[in-house]
Amino acid sequence: MAHKYEAVARGIRELIASSLSPHDALPSERELMEIYHVSRMTVRAAIARLIDEGLVYNIHGSGTYVGSRDIFSKSPKLTSFTEDMTSRGFRASSRVLAAYVSEADEELARRLAIPTGSPCTVLRRLRLADEKPIAIEEAYLPTSILDLDRLRLGESLYAQLAEDGHEIIRSEQEIKAIELDDDQCALLEVPDGSAALCVLRVSSSHQGRLIEFACDIYRADRYSFHLAVTRDGNER
Repeated sequence: MAHKYEAVARGIRELIASSLSPHDALPSERELMEIYHVSRMTVRAAIARLIDEGLVYNIHGSGTYVGSRDIFSKSPKLTSFTEDMTSRGFRASSRVLAAYVSEADEELARRLAIPTGSPCTVLRRLRLADEKPIAIEEAYLPTSILDLDRLRLGESLYAQLAEDGHEIIRSEQEIKAIELDDDQCALLEVPDGSAALCVLRVSSSHQGRLIEFACDIYRADRYSFHLAVTRDGNER
């Protein structure tokens, strides 16, 4: 039996297709509750599904809006850039900017729980959707996880790691706003001084082994992050 939220999501899809344009606001949660005779929780589950599909995006404190092929909304699910783009009907690709081995400084060593000076494979890439730049990714992996000589530059990094028994299943992320420097602006094809979203990510495997530290920089005008939080039931 289908869940109630799936029926609500289907109704919102039909509403968008029939009468709404990109960046138009959806009815409020209360209005959707009245239209579909469901709870707020059901409405939020339906909206979360549509955000996962890239059909809508949410602005905290403002509301939910119809998505556009120019804006990508990232859910909390652990998915790769390629998976995100493919699920939205885009062709994901990468341009390798650099690939080399470097010694871990104190900060990187702390992040990956390895000795300072340990060799790490560094992969820096420009990520594109339908040939348009979306993000700059810089990943650091201990060479014991992935040596530079075994890195296949034209293929998915996470797929290679999974093949070697290092499938990533957990990631802790920190998101902050930054101002791009001149080189970053040129790569992402945005005006000088543009803002961006910087995501610092530490990823681990099933065994709890730390696999990767990454710094991903996303165009703020093309990417958003959708997060759902709850209050502890014992707090008032």
